[in-house]
Amino acid sequence: MNTTARLLLAALAIAVLSGCASHPELRPYSAEEARQLQLEALQRQGLSQEEYERRKLAVVRADHQQAMTNAARATTAISG
Repeated sequence: MNTTARLLLAALAIAVLSGCASHPELRPYSAEEARQLQLEALQRQGLSQEEYERRKLAVVRADHQQAMTNAARATTAISG
């Protein structure tokens, strides 16, 4: 293999590897993703069934309350 071919191959390899190493674009989690992450974290904590159900209910209620608040704000913004 001649020198030019080796340089081109090395440049191609570097370009491919640098593209693979780039980080994905960061974005905020949606409300659904945040709730799912909270529930998954609860499952990994090794809680008793009673404590797990109590905390899960708190997460679901907080999510529901946030959804109701957002709906009320949207209604106020539309009518106001």
